[in-house]
Amino acid sequence: SVVLISGYADAADPKNGAEPAVVLTDAGQALEAKYAAMQAALKAELEKAIPTLDEGKIAAWLQAIQAEEAPEKEALATAKEVAKWQGAEGRLRQLEENLKYGPQTLEDAQADLARARARGEENPERAKLLQSAESFLASRQKDIDQLTAAIEKAKVEVEDAKVKLPDAIKAAEAAKLAHEKALAATWQAMDALGVNGILSSSGLDSKLARYVILKDATPRGRAEVAQQSPEHEKLIEQLFANDALMIQMLVADGAPGGRYGQAMKIYTDIQKASSKAKEGIFQRLALAVSLAHAVPVPQRSIASAGIEQVTETCKDAPAGNHASGVIDPVKRYLSYEKWYEAGELQQGFADLSVWNLIRVVDTADPDEMLVWAREMLHTLRPDCIPNDGDTLVFVNVVDKEIAYGSGGVKDDLPERHFMQNILANGGICGRRGFFGRFVLQAFGVPSTERVEPGHSTITLWHPSWWQTRLGGNWGRSNRGFYAKMGDGGGSYGADVNFLTSSQAREDETAFMKVKRAQWIASLMGEPWKPGLITYSMKSTGPAPLKPGEVAKPSTGSDLALHAQRRLIAQLEA
Repeated sequence: SVVLISGYADAADPKNGAEPAVVLTDAGQALEAKYAAMQAALKAELEKAIPTLDEGKIAAWLQAIQAEEAPEKEALATAKEVAKWQGAEGRLRQLEENLKYGPQTLEDAQADLARARARGEENPERAKLLQSAESFLASRQKDIDQLTAAIEKAKVEVEDAKVKLPDAIKAAEAAKLAHEKALAATWQAMDALGVNGILSSSGLDSKLARYVILKDATPRGRAEVAQQSPEHEKLIEQLFANDALMIQMLVADGAPGGRYGQAMKIYTDIQKASSKAKEGIFQRLALAVSLAHAVPVPQRSIASAGIEQVTETCKDAPAGNHASGVIDPVKRYLSYEKWYEAGELQQGFADLSVWNLIRVVDTADPDEMLVWAREMLHTLRPDCIPNDGDTLVFVNVVDKEIAYGSGGVKDDLPERHFMQNILANGGICGRRGFFGRFVLQAFGVPSTERVEPGHSTITLWHPSWWQTRLGGNWGRSNRGFYAKMGDGGGSYGADVNFLTSSQAREDETAFMKVKRAQWIASLMGEPWKPGLITYSMKSTGPAPLKPGEVAKPSTGSDLALHAQRRLIAQLEA
């Protein structure tokens, strides 16, 4: 079985991957009781400090939110109409520009046809060439005819725009004002709940953070870690004694699976390995690695099959040591520290938050392959390395070097790393996305997988906002679907939930209101709600309740998400 509860990996059953039950010792049972009592005391204390919400005011607030829907739809529709008429002249100019190349293209096609006829005497193969050239000429003439018709239609639209644009602008302005009025009513109803004071105050942050960590990790889970040795118990106590670190962890969405003991072990080991990991970018980097690797990250294998199975490759690892087959988190930290100091990472790396850095250091590719990625790009495609902060440039290597298609996959070589095989033999959406994210993370750019129905894409951090590449844009598609966040996207579900969280985080002080509301929601017993969109992929709406099922309350979570929505509106104003 996989050991390493005392290291970085948890034990697992090699047959089914399930964690075996850990037997608590007498000391462990005492620790569990201690942590349970601590959690109960914190809960009681916090419930006294947090005001009770008035049900009538909650109902009025929810009604105001519902009343936004119609004005919002009207505002979007009228704005789209204005954009259509405003773009009429630009579309006409583009079509006319395209037509300039029409006659030249037609002449080239006619010349090709004449050459084919001259070569086609009594020769079946040349006859085929003649037929092809004739088809080519016909297609080019068809293109020009269609372009000419489109220009005539565009001219009509330009004339229509002169008449319709003024009214469209007036309608859009009126719709915008109506929507703003509806939003103001929502904010007013939200303010009437009387929670602004507590959401704006840091007075309860430490206690809320301690409670959330205890709840997420569970008293038993903490006892299982702490009972292993005095050192492990000390790690738990050090975390609970470090208010700033607890809050910093939770603002970054915490340790996956409540594995705060494992995260603290990694963080402490990094602090021992590097004296630089105590402040600034290096402290944030150390914490990001600790959270990203609290659940061991399987190392991507050399073979094109991809990720190795932790349950197989770790089963002979000795207790207390790093498991083979998974990424060594301390080495991962030291590598990025070294690369940053050597100036090998993208310009914006120094200012990345812990939340963003997690999406750099969680890559499954070994550090030596990340070195190879940078060397490859400098040699093969230096034009895909930006000399400014435009991180989108890195992804251009996918379009320029990764052949689209699955035909070459059969030529993958087992001695090559997965990414080297992709570069050599190409691939479709999944492999292209893997390669793009691989290059981005090698240069210190946060990136995640983003999955559309039937298609895999990526997202990446950019100095403006997070961006999408190799697929559609954020939000609802023309078919009514939302893409789903994949690897690196946390538990955000629909892509817009991830995007709005990233946008709100731009104002770190104001964003604390969002996190406090989420922590209060946890105190209220509400499940984690990552965003306002609760469905993705091929669903076009929330799943209906099953017979007899009662909707779970989400007042605290909704407060957090609407506080986030309000913050984004203020940032965009």
